[in-house]
Amino acid sequence: MGEYYIQEPGSDEAKGPYDPGRIADLIEAGKASEETLYYDEDREDWLPLMECPEIREAVNPTAKSLSLRPKEVDETSLNREDELLPAMKVDEMLAAAEGNTDETRHLKKKHREAERAAAICLPVLAVIMLLAAITDIWPNVGAITAIQEEGDYALLLKHPLLIVGIADLFLTLCCILSVTDAFPIIRFRMMLGLGYFTYIFWSWGDTTMMIAVALGSFAAWLSTITLNLYTMVSCAIIGIFGMGTVAIMTVLG
Repeated sequence: MGEYYIQEPGSDEAKGPYDPGRIADLIEAGKASEETLYYDEDREDWLPLMECPEIREAVNPTAKSLSLRPKEVDETSLNREDELLPAMKVDEMLAAAEGNTDETRHLKKKHREAERAAAICLPVLAVIMLLAAITDIWPNVGAITAIQEEGDYALLLKHPLLIVGIADLFLTLCCILSVTDAFPIIRFRMMLGLGYFTYIFWSWGDTTMMIAVALGSFAAWLSTITLNLYTMVSCAIIGIFGMGTVAIMTVLG
């Protein structure tokens, strides 16, 4: 249901925006009439209220005349609300309709930032998941060769980290293909990294790997739930740095 600015014929001041139900209440309270005009954004013109289907339906939903609608209206509250609404010049109203006010410009800026954050999210996650896959698979390259030679894929069960690495490769592909439905799985995977793998490195006394995997996992998790551009950029830097450190140290170690 839309909202409309209204004004009396011959006036240069508009009030609103009101939804159709509110306009119907104003008509019943004598604060507006069928001759009152509303601004039609599509036609860019002021038209009588009854030419708007939504308003006409709100005023007369049962196809009865206005005088037959048995509804009591609290004129005191209507008067009080109207007094609180500042009058708006026509040029100000048109600026609002065209999205040229400070508020609409602020909303558009936030929307653009959210779009940029969303555009960054999937490529960043793809890189982080690929680095995580390298970390999991690299120590098990020998096991992969043995499984291929014997043709016994049940041996995968003896290498749970390799299974995690294969899952990370699958999640990398999901990010490349923009499958955002995989986000809950990625969050679970990153919480696994933040909890289990951080604990493993801590128990080994490897502080550097512990901090790196914790930072990379948390940044990846956070990037799936935020649309703030600055937060997303921070997640990209921290996540790739953290998981990249783990991958490099795994390959070189």
